[in-house]
Amino acid sequence: MRFYILLIAIFFCCQMTNAQDKNTAKSEIKSVSLNEVVVTGTGTEHYLKDAPVQTEVISGKALREYSGRSIEDVLGGLSSSLTFSQNDMGSNLQLNGLKNDYVLILLDGRKINGDVGGQNDLNRINMDNIERIEIVKGAVSSLYGSDAIGGVINFISKKEKDKISVSNTSRIGEYGDINQSNNVSWNHGKLSSITSFALKHTDGWQNTTQEWYRKKLTENSVTKTINRSTNYTISEKLTYKVNKRLELNADIAFYEKWTYRPMGEPLWRANGFYYRDQTYGVGAKYNLSNKNFITMDASFDKYDYFYDYTGREYTDYFDANGERIVYYPGDRILQSSQRRWMVNLKGVFYLGSKNTLNVGMEDIYEKLVSPYRLEGDRASTYSFSRYVQDEWNPTDRLNVTVGGRLVTHKEFGYSLSPKISAMYKLDKFNLRMNYSNGYKSPTIKELYYHYYATLMSKYKAYYGNTDLKAQKSNYYAANLEYIIPKFTVSVTAYHNRIHDMISLQHTETSYDDKLLLVEETMKYVNLAKARTYGVDVTFEAQLPYAIRLSGGYSYLDAKAQRSDDEDASDYMQYVYINGTSRHSASAKVSWAHSWKKYKLGLNLNGRYQSKKYYTSDGNAKGYQLWRLNTSHALLNKKKVKLDMNIGVDNIFNYIDRTPNGYNRGTTSPGRNYYASVTIKFQNSDK
Repeated sequence: MRFYILLIAIFFCCQMTNAQDKNTAKSEIKSVSLNEVVVTGTGTEHYLKDAPVQTEVISGKALREYSGRSIEDVLGGLSSSLTFSQNDMGSNLQLNGLKNDYVLILLDGRKINGDVGGQNDLNRINMDNIERIEIVKGAVSSLYGSDAIGGVINFISKKEKDKISVSNTSRIGEYGDINQSNNVSWNHGKLSSITSFALKHTDGWQNTTQEWYRKKLTENSVTKTINRSTNYTISEKLTYKVNKRLELNADIAFYEKWTYRPMGEPLWRANGFYYRDQTYGVGAKYNLSNKNFITMDASFDKYDYFYDYTGREYTDYFDANGERIVYYPGDRILQSSQRRWMVNLKGVFYLGSKNTLNVGMEDIYEKLVSPYRLEGDRASTYSFSRYVQDEWNPTDRLNVTVGGRLVTHKEFGYSLSPKISAMYKLDKFNLRMNYSNGYKSPTIKELYYHYYATLMSKYKAYYGNTDLKAQKSNYYAANLEYIIPKFTVSVTAYHNRIHDMISLQHTETSYDDKLLLVEETMKYVNLAKARTYGVDVTFEAQLPYAIRLSGGYSYLDAKAQRSDDEDASDYMQYVYINGTSRHSASAKVSWAHSWKKYKLGLNLNGRYQSKKYYTSDGNAKGYQLWRLNTSHALLNKKKVKLDMNIGVDNIFNYIDRTPNGYNRGTTSPGRNYYASVTIKFQNSDK
């Protein structure tokens, strides 16, 4: 009922425009989404409507209209198949039932390094510098290798073409939320530059003062639902066009994040977190004849994770003299340093009018340094990959894509990941079929890492396992897409079956760990099998009176063999994968109208999530969240643009007050208001 009331209000606003304004508005909302160029699914450029692999695209316009506080907030609100449960360690995302470990995150096609607890920190991405986001679901290992067993999310950066442009975006919200973004770009002859800065801060919030800890409910917990944190990213990218054929580029990025945790009952934490990332890269593109080209890039990434001590802590470690190590307020102690060297070489060749050949190689060397958490304080691994893919178009209606990737890994030898997909066009319909074999080698942490942590309500020890085997999957999907002017709908059914799935399993707690008050010990093992079934539906419609309606629905049945408790009655039986929901949906209603010097946009977004399943510590409640954003184009001159967003998130003030230590559906603090201003100065030759 609430949704219909808001929809009627928007419709009433639309009726206020006259016929001439109506015609103008209609021309403004002409759909161009199907003519967007996507690259992630096949590694080659295709119009979205012609992409052989089904690709979900979140456009830059949708990102601006949503005006979220974070990338997790935006993706969760705009894509029904993605779920997030943000915490201090990272994003904790799931795509069609598979968690972070199985989803590859790319920035302009390059893998993002660095995770803590298997969770990527998306804060390093400047959301205001993103042109679009491409989501490809299912195993994409033949192109992207390990970690792409569940899908790929590729963030595509903006490419400024102005002679010079300077932009500033400032967003403020409740709970001390501050987002600040600045971009400076210029093009001078053969040389171009893009400099980007982004800062985010939140004071955090506390939805409940109850917490389960060591099987006891504490009523006066100081633990926050979201902790106070600050982070910033600064990056620079240079491009030099040597001549018509050769283009060189270099980039550098630096990221820091501080997370502050309150000290008090029941955990009495003595430290916060500090993260630091450095990325360096160089690349080149050489254009051959007939649109053929070769690209090369090399990068180094170093992601460091520290404890920042706010209180005194007596550790269970001893120095070379046999003295107990004690940390004091102000100490910053390294916990882990992940370093990765990566080289990519790729060639795309158009063999006549019917075949496109994509061949390449990817070599990766990884090193992990972690005092007290690794034997000898460090470990390393490497892999060499070679791949080939052929896109065959025997007719204008039919595309068949066949490919494979051969991987050589330090610990697991050779592995081959094949794929085949087909697309057939029939009048207003597109039919896609896809099979792909996924491959995922254990991470360096799953192999060698060990650590202690209080997760949920228990103090646990975690151990890696050098006897692990690589995981494999078989992914099948069928997609039917219907396209007519002003309306598109896409339905995808899929099945993903994973073998030798790596899972944490209970094992006997050692005597030494018992002395440390460890309650449970977990170890990574190849034990569980998993399978997911699901249906994704997305649609977009342009209605009368300049109204646009879009959304999606995802049904998911994701189960794996339970392997974490040998004494459980359902041990090794198929149970719901932790954190998955059977039903999720997103909806968006938008309207825009232009006057002479002013443009108003109204955007209503909703997200529904059914109950999340967990094998322990309670299921999470289902919820729905609605937000209203109003966008205001106040100035649109040739050299100056001024835009503003004002909105309210969580309109109906839903708060999940499940005690800390148990699973919650959403961390939203309830209804909160925000505003943002963007000003851009540009000088174009046009």
